[in-house]
Amino acid sequence: MKDEKRIYVWDIFVRIFHWVLVSCIFLNYFITEEGEKPHEIIGYVAAAFVVLRFFWGFFGSYYARFSTWLAGPGTVFRYLRYFKKRRIYMSHNPVAGWMMIFLMLCVIGLGITGFMMGTDRFFGEEWVENLHNIIANVMMAGVAIHVIGALYESYHEKQNLVAGMVHGYKKDLTK
Repeated sequence: MKDEKRIYVWDIFVRIFHWVLVSCIFLNYFITEEGEKPHEIIGYVAAAFVVLRFFWGFFGSYYARFSTWLAGPGTVFRYLRYFKKRRIYMSHNPVAGWMMIFLMLCVIGLGITGFMMGTDRFFGEEWVENLHNIIANVMMAGVAIHVIGALYESYHEKQNLVAGMVHGYKKDLTK
C-alpha cells in the first residue's frame, strides 16, 4: 500500500457546526414537539450556528471559506456533465457546495418562520405554519440527498468522509 498523505480539511468549528446542526435537525424533526419551548430553543441554536458559519465562510480557515468550495454554475454543469470522469475535491465538490448552501438556507427559513409564528402578527396564521412545515420537509429531503451523496462519494473516493467530519482529515487524492 502506498503512502497516503492526509490533509486537515475540516477545522474544529466546521466539525462542531456540522454535528450541532445534525443534532438540532434530528431533535426538532423527530423528537421535540412543534410549538414547545425546547423546539424553539433548538431551532434558534441551529439558526445561530448557521449565521456563525456564514461569517466563518468568509473569515475562517482555507477549506471553510466559500471561495474555496462554492463553484459557479459553469463548474457545476461541467462537473455533472463529466460525472463519470469527475475529479476529486479536497473540500466540497461543486454540487455538494450548493447543497450546503441550500441546507443552511432551509435552517434560516425555518428560524424565520418559527420566529414569525411566535409574534402577535403571525400567531395562528396557517400559511406561516404550512410554510414552516414545507421548508422542514424539503430540508429533510435535502438531508437525505446529502447523506446519500456523502456515502456515495466515500465509496468513490475510497475514504470515509463521515469519519473525516469527526477528525477533520481527508486523504489527498487530488493528484
